[in-house]
Amino acid sequence: MGMISRVWCGECGYSEHFRSGIGMRHGSLDRCISEFPYWERQKLESLREEKALSDYHFSFVLAQCQTCLNLMDKPFIEFQFQNGSREHSGMCCTYCESESVRLIHEDRLDAARCPYCKEKSLEQQLEGMWD
Repeated sequence: MGMISRVWCGECGYSEHFRSGIGMRHGSLDRCISEFPYWERQKLESLREEKALSDYHFSFVLAQCQTCLNLMDKPFIEFQFQNGSREHSGMCCTYCESESVRLIHEDRLDAARCPYCKEKSLEQQLEGMWD
């Protein structure tokens, strides 16, 4: 089951809900890939066809754009190939389209900045589950 978290800023009152993890619909690789935008799906399908896939890991993750500070939940997948190499999906900001996006691990939210007031005063609370 995935989680729904509320992230808010103690300084300015910014508040937004984000999802993380996976749901039951993500039981197959095809369904996981379907969560990505069309252009990203094409890249992932090409990778899958070029190399022999050994395993993969998929989930929705919290991410922050380093250009505009937008917070977003994004699908993320990492392929592990039989030759030992790994490849993962790219990240692009849904607001400014910058590729300077980094994952924000749940226990490292203190390193992220509020997208509105730019302060490091974000907090997070579990609000529910999704599937």
